[in-house]
Amino acid sequence: LSRPCRSVPQAMLNMAAAWSRRRPILLACTSTTVKTVAADLLVQKMVERRETLDTKRTLAFAIFGCSWMGAGQYFVYCRLLEWLLPARTVAATLGKVSLDQFVHVPFVFMPIFYCVDAAVQGEGAGYAKHKFETEIVETMKANWALWLPAQFIGFRF
Repeated sequence: LSRPCRSVPQAMLNMAAAWSRRRPILLACTSTTVKTVAADLLVQKMVERRETLDTKRTLAFAIFGCSWMGAGQYFVYCRLLEWLLPARTVAATLGKVSLDQFVHVPFVFMPIFYCVDAAVQGEGAGYAKHKFETEIVETMKANWALWLPAQFIGFRF
């Protein structure tokens, strides 16, 4: 390829990077909404093999993906954890992983998800509390299997 043709993809990547630096929360909200909706649809169709989609469940994932996973977690990961533990040392990384996986996820992330789900389902706080009490242990075990090592890599590098 000639030099101008090779530079077009790089120029596009540079423009996207500049845009994301100017609008990080918009990017976070958009990308997490798309990811959570896509993941839920994939699970419903491919894993659960549903004939009809549970649109309320997908709506709960969309709302949660945009609001908490986009805006809320941008603050937690990019501001709060970096302010508390600004280094990329092993000790700081272990601290970030520990705060995230043993404080944020079980006591903030999951309760917020259960509350959003309850609201979308037309249920009250009792529904969210019951879901938390009956699902949190297994949910956290599955979460830790993937996210403890993934978060270590993400926070360290």
